[in-house]
Amino acid sequence: MEKPLSHDADSQERGGEPPRGKADLHIHTSHGDALDTPEAVVDWAEANTDLDLIAITDHDEVAAGLRAREYALQRGYRVQVVPGVEITTRGGHLLALDVDRTFRMLRPLEESVDEVRAAGGICIAPHPYSWLTTSIGERGLQRLMPPDVAGKLAGIEVWNPSLAGMVAHERTKVANAFRWNLAEVGGSDAHAVVFIGSAFTTFPGRTWQDFKLALDQRTTRAYGRFWSAAEVRPIAVRQTARAWFVSPVTKIRRTLDRRGEATVVVEPQQVPQR
Repeated sequence: MEKPLSHDADSQERGGEPPRGKADLHIHTSHGDALDTPEAVVDWAEANTDLDLIAITDHDEVAAGLRAREYALQRGYRVQVVPGVEITTRGGHLLALDVDRTFRMLRPLEESVDEVRAAGGICIAPHPYSWLTTSIGERGLQRLMPPDVAGKLAGIEVWNPSLAGMVAHERTKVANAFRWNLAEVGGSDAHAVVFIGSAFTTFPGRTWQDFKLALDQRTTRAYGRFWSAAEVRPIAVRQTARAWFVSPVTKIRRTLDRRGEATVVVEPQQVPQR
């Protein structure tokens, strides 16, 4: 099993080059279907990991990421927070990073990708090929990465330690190595703070700008470890209950609220009688 490396270990593996940064850019909070608040996620990453970057990527919601970024800045933390969204598209889940708004659910995959890119964000394929959750498959990747044309994905998540990631792990690694040649990304998909950093990406530098450059130059490397049943068992019932019962109701309410806010009623002006 591939093991996570510390900053020092990664530096030694590269022959003494300066240490590389570490990022976990696939984390969920209690604003969505996870267990811990955005503040708790940031506190944990700061105190219990050596991550330089984290991204909050709740399903179809960006508010927690914006809140977490502001919290980290206010506290003067070392760890940097990137707001993001895991968008539910018709062609599978899509990670949108470095965005400050939500995107409409259940649109065609290509349209969602184009909208994220137009908003200045970058797109990552999370847990691709997985049959255990809504994921981008072979046809979706072919449409986004046509031959002899610049692709629309910035990276592909080759390390996702959840069960959904485990079932497609080897296929994803082989497909990326021999076909897609995308920058490799590792993300924990953590729905509880204890799993933050269980998969991660290393890159030259420490900042978000450094990370984006590493994606462009394909100098990222992904690492991780799969979760054991003993680790998952204590949180499985609570998290599943949120995912199945609490989060869907909350998501519907927020969607209706946003639609109501977008509806502007213009009252006709009264023309004074002469």
